[in-house]
Amino acid sequence: MLPLRRLSVNYLRLNPKIYIRIPVRTLSYTQQICQSTRYLNIRSPAKPVHSGSKSKKPPTKDDLAREKFEKQLNSPNWFIRWGAKLRSDEFSKGMTKYMIGAYIIFLIYGYYFMKKLYVKENELKELIKKQEDGKTNEYENLRIKELNGKLRTRDKLKLDQYKDMIESGIENFDGYELETTDQNKLNKNILPAHDTTPFYDTKAEDYDNDINMEERVIGMGRRRKWLMKHCKGDVLEVSCGTGRNIKYLNPENINSITFLDSSEPMMEVAHKKFRDKFPTYKKAAFVVGKAEDLNKLAQQTDKDGNSKEVKYDTIIETFGLCSHEDPVSALENFAGLLRPGGRIVLLEHGRGDYDIINKILDKRAKRRLDTWGCRWNLDIGEILDDSGLEIVDEKTYHLGTTWCIVAKAKSDVRTKDEIGFFEKYIGASIKERLDSFEEKPVSTEEKEQ
Repeated sequence: MLPLRRLSVNYLRLNPKIYIRIPVRTLSYTQQICQSTRYLNIRSPAKPVHSGSKSKKPPTKDDLAREKFEKQLNSPNWFIRWGAKLRSDEFSKGMTKYMIGAYIIFLIYGYYFMKKLYVKENELKELIKKQEDGKTNEYENLRIKELNGKLRTRDKLKLDQYKDMIESGIENFDGYELETTDQNKLNKNILPAHDTTPFYDTKAEDYDNDINMEERVIGMGRRRKWLMKHCKGDVLEVSCGTGRNIKYLNPENINSITFLDSSEPMMEVAHKKFRDKFPTYKKAAFVVGKAEDLNKLAQQTDKDGNSKEVKYDTIIETFGLCSHEDPVSALENFAGLLRPGGRIVLLEHGRGDYDIINKILDKRAKRRLDTWGCRWNLDIGEILDDSGLEIVDEKTYHLGTTWCIVAKAKSDVRTKDEIGFFEKYIGASIKERLDSFEEKPVSTEEKEQ
């Protein structure tokens, strides 16, 4: 018998001479074995044989994420579909181009903005220098207010008249002075002032409950908190009403506080609120009187009979100008009671920045006066200008109808904290650049050379 390895077909093919020694029966038997085992999968003992088809590898996280992303791209929900597109590589590449384009536009806009700002600062510098020398005319003074963003309604009307004169060929306005109009008196929708004390006497008990919802809706608590943060030293609150600012008061920041209101029932409510919140605080006074009579109320007499006027470091008022019979006179009295370095802080409401808003205020002026006793369509800016106060900080909210004002006497100097970021950094750098562009005086040595 032949060994098994010699019966293999390959071995017989490589050694044809062996056919001579192999019987025919053996050869046919060998062929049958080879044919029957041709398609068998012979595996090594180390790899077990599994029945069925080959096993698939488990999908990776990337495969699952890719499959999920494709499903989202083909989702019938447009929100999911567009969300997937925004996360695609094609969108990211396109956005890069758009971002580069937007950056170029930003640079171009920034260049023209700074160029315009440079011209504005140059003009403002020359006008202020001329104003300090007392050589400016009315048009130039209005132009200064316009460049500073402090132009009032009547100032806009005057400036429009001057611009019409410029278009007609007039360039020099020395000696010109147009008629000053008082919009608070000329506007027929602004009702005349009157004594509101009797109204608030009857409103005192229900005032807080009636006004709570309105102030909560417009977020007036934030503005009241801003107001009370400015309280320092000896404080006077005019038109305190029912003491709605008391809960924002920090007695550690003040030396004393005096409350003033013309309505005695309102003052009683404020007194109760204060004593409930600060039962041990002693340096608090409650005075019934009008802001127009403030100078008389501030007069005190010492033991020797000498009169002495009380001064304050901070005078605050919330929604009081709209209820005064003479708001300008009230502000003048505030200024007379300030110590050097003192500040007047006001939270008021009045005419806004848009005509459509002012029309609504005018239309509902009578209803507002009957409901709350105030004239909410006054031009607060004109009242401030007529009072002679110097504005340190002026901000408006609620489409310009809520005014937050910090003012001082004109003789006082602003502190470092009261200088704005733009004026402190950007404005200063522009002025330095302007100074560097000015021609330097040529020395005698340079002239000789």
